[in-house]
Formats: sequence, C-alpha cells, structure tokens
Amino acid sequence: MENNKIEENVAKLARHFEKANFAEYVELLQKPGKFFLLQFFAGLLRGLGTAIGMTLVFAIVVYISIAVLVKFVQIPIIGSYIAQLVEFVNQSLKSGISR
Repeated sequence: MENNKIEENVAKLARHFEKANFAEYVELLQKPGKFFLLQFFAGLLRGLGTAIGMTLVFAIVVYISIAVLVKFVQIPIIGSYIAQLVEFVNQSLKSGISR
C-alpha cells in the first residue's frame, strides 16, 4: 500500500514535469549560448511591444485630448495673442526698430 502511494506520487510528479516542459528547460540550461540568445530576443520583442503599445496609447490620449480641447476650449483667446504679436512685429518693422 505504501509503495502504491509512492508510485502514484512519482507518476503525478512526472506528469507535472511533462506539462511544464521541464526536460526542455534543463536541456536549454545546458546550452548557455542558446539560452542567452533566446532570452535576448525575448527581451527585444518585449521592449518593442511595450514601445508600440505605449505609442498607441499615447496617440489615442492625445487625439481624445485635442478633440475635447477643440470642442470646449475657446481657441480665439490664443488667436488674439498671436494677432497682437503679429501686430507688434509689423509696427516694429514699420517704425524701423529692427536689430
């Protein structure tokens, strides 16, 4: 009865190792060059995916922000400042106050 329980536990442990691809992992650890390359390329792809994902999220946030600002913020206020600046520059050029 004790041997039967041990055999069941060993079989269960073997199934877990098979599911986890433990043999392939041990084989990979025995080849450090292959392991390094695999981890290197996995890191590159993770970084690339993060960069692309963050770019998309940032672009969406900027797009929504601009849409909200255009709809609810008074843009003519900025336009009046620009008009005053252009008027000042034109007056300066006419009066000869250029450096």
